[in-house]
Amino acid sequence: MKRLFLISIVLSLVCAANAQTTISVPTPTLEEKYDNTRWLMNNYILSTINVAKSDGMTAEEFGKKCGEVSIPFWDENTGFEQIVNYMLDYWAWLADDVKIIEQSNEKVVILVPHIYPWLEEEGVLAGVSLEEFLEYVNTVHVTVFNLFDVGFDLTKEEEGFKTVITK
Repeated sequence: MKRLFLISIVLSLVCAANAQTTISVPTPTLEEKYDNTRWLMNNYILSTINVAKSDGMTAEEFGKKCGEVSIPFWDENTGFEQIVNYMLDYWAWLADDVKIIEQSNEKVVILVPHIYPWLEEEGVLAGVSLEEFLEYVNTVHVTVFNLFDVGFDLTKEEEGFKTVITK
């Protein structure tokens, strides 16, 4: 009887141990990490715009507030070329393709085919439209770049999203 009891306890433990699901840490590729990080960042932006809207702010008002909050992160000696390089980096990290379509000492025009394809396809995500998203991104940059007497304009064109930076 002891033996039968002992065998049943051992079998119960073995079955219980084998019945548990194994949980493991995923090992995404760098490309998967990048795609997911970009997706998360865009969705965080949409979520914060949505929260601001629920508090009665427009995307433009929220963009201005975010721009003002980020001003201390900028070096007061930032120049036109540094701002252009910042925007090229910004788009290179966020867009699949970046082109400089016009360039001079006083004006640079950058074109990216897509900013956030999922939002572009859906039109509205998390209660935020593509237009509100663009208004937010545009206003954040206008607010910061005005400090350096640099103009900024982001618009949706037929061929993609055009950023114009002027001195």
